[in-house]
Amino acid sequence: MGMHSPPFPQVTFWGVRGTLPVTGRGSLRYGGNTSCISVEFADGGLFIFDAGSGIKSFSDALKRAGRKHIKARIFISHPHIDHIQALPFFTPLFVQGNVFDVLGPAQQDKGMRELIAGQMDGVYFPVTLNEFAASVTYTNLEQGDYEFDGVRMRTLRLNHPGHCLGYRLECGGAVFCYVTDNELYPPDSPDYDEAYRQRLADFVRGADYLVTDTTYMDDEYADGKQHWGHSSVSEVVALAHRADIKTLCIFHHDPDQDDDAIDRKLAFARAQMAQLGSSTRVIAPAAGDQLDLSPT
Repeated sequence: MGMHSPPFPQVTFWGVRGTLPVTGRGSLRYGGNTSCISVEFADGGLFIFDAGSGIKSFSDALKRAGRKHIKARIFISHPHIDHIQALPFFTPLFVQGNVFDVLGPAQQDKGMRELIAGQMDGVYFPVTLNEFAASVTYTNLEQGDYEFDGVRMRTLRLNHPGHCLGYRLECGGAVFCYVTDNELYPPDSPDYDEAYRQRLADFVRGADYLVTDTTYMDDEYADGKQHWGHSSVSEVVALAHRADIKTLCIFHHDPDQDDDAIDRKLAFARAQMAQLGSSTRVIAPAAGDQLDLSPT
């Protein structure tokens, strides 16, 4: 503790979809991969958020760049398949000399190591954890405050089936929040929880960038998607405005939404934000997009 925090990093999106990877002409602009974001610090530090199919693209990019002696932390929001499915295809894990810590919330009596090993059991996948040549450790996280490599991090338990964590990074005077998967019940729902809404708003407050679950258009959410653990546009917009977010990044798109549908979702989110008279900017990052979080 008390270390000088490294300058704030560059954030790259490798997968922005939820539930299932999507192929075909309808996913060319935003990309078809599931959740993965890299956060690269100027001092060489590397954080990776989720290991959906997008982490394979990141793996390819690291190989093209000729990166050696990779040391990174891989933060898993929760172990649902679309958030861990491509970890076995992240080739730096199979390179001796690389060092990784895989961190995330335990599920009942299963810790992170057991959770990752489960999907790589020989019945489901031909390569087991024991074949990782890198030095790999596994760390169970709870809701709370942490410091990793000089970066302050807070975690918050989210409203999603199982144990799912949101992450808040504070570094170099900037704040980046990764909050997926999460369901914000509308105020007219019997499940609406004002205390939770306030807790979440306080958790993400003032973030330069909030990347958050915006899976459904309002009418899609109302059409039988309640209690699935994902949020609608209007509720996300209301949260971002309430929490004084500088830039809202809509994320975790439903596999039935093609690029044009995501465009419509973005336009609707911007219109809703304007209606609130909010200063929050709204964007829909595509795979390959980068955010520069250097303080202005």
